[in-house]
Amino acid sequence: MALYSNTMAVIRQYLSSSVGDLIYGQAGVTGATTTKIYAPFLWKADDYYNDLYYEVYVYAGTNIGVTKRVTDWVLFTYLLTVHSAYAAACDATSYVELHHKFTTDEYEKAINQAIEFLADKYLLDIVDVAIPLATGIYEYAMPTSTAFEYVHRVTLETIAAGSIFANANIINPDFYDFILVGALSYIKLDEVKYPIVAADNGKDLRIEGQKRQPLLTANTSICYLPLDFIVNKAITYLPQGKIESLQMQATVARAAAFAADVPMKGTYPESKRVLL
Repeated sequence: MALYSNTMAVIRQYLSSSVGDLIYGQAGVTGATTTKIYAPFLWKADDYYNDLYYEVYVYAGTNIGVTKRVTDWVLFTYLLTVHSAYAAACDATSYVELHHKFTTDEYEKAINQAIEFLADKYLLDIVDVAIPLATGIYEYAMPTSTAFEYVHRVTLETIAAGSIFANANIINPDFYDFILVGALSYIKLDEVKYPIVAADNGKDLRIEGQKRQPLLTANTSICYLPLDFIVNKAITYLPQGKIESLQMQATVARAAAFAADVPMKGTYPESKRVLL
């Protein structure tokens, strides 16, 4: 189990809350249309949200991923009017966020910049069992679904299809290397130092290694990096002009001081770089 595991939606909400810019809740169906959201979790007086130029972003359910500008708010009906029509009315499956200091896009760009900053410094552990051996074959394509960047341990299955990988079957790192064949990475076993005999046919290789955290592209994309660091580092990447106009320099300074302590998780001993 990963030590950290948070979706883009969760990180964005922590980030926007950290700068005092988050209202969120579940929509409903009472009076909802393609231009009106029923938002009973809101409480301010009429026109408050449009007067402050709030945007509303659907982060789950019907209309997920769509951002609109608020143009009207009526407290008595709990109806929030948006600047253009949705393809379908928001309903009880729709969960929305409201922001007015920074946009959803600005928050997500800042999050991904923080991820890029840390990705090479805090590597993620990964394991894949997807390479069955065959006699006379010494080059095998690396799994593409897990995007290995480093490998520190390769273990041969004890019995084919047995799903047992004993420590006694760990392959000496000197017996394999990584090569590029076209655009694909391959693990190349040494024919002399590690001959593949008939008894090895069908046995899988379990590969243990590390990769970088990929950028987040959707609300459900998961980040496995330390949440507190990503949130504070992201604050420092929010648009500088808005930070100054909102007089948030002290907030950014505190975030920068926290983020100065960079969490590190480097490569394991005997790791080998996978050619990408």
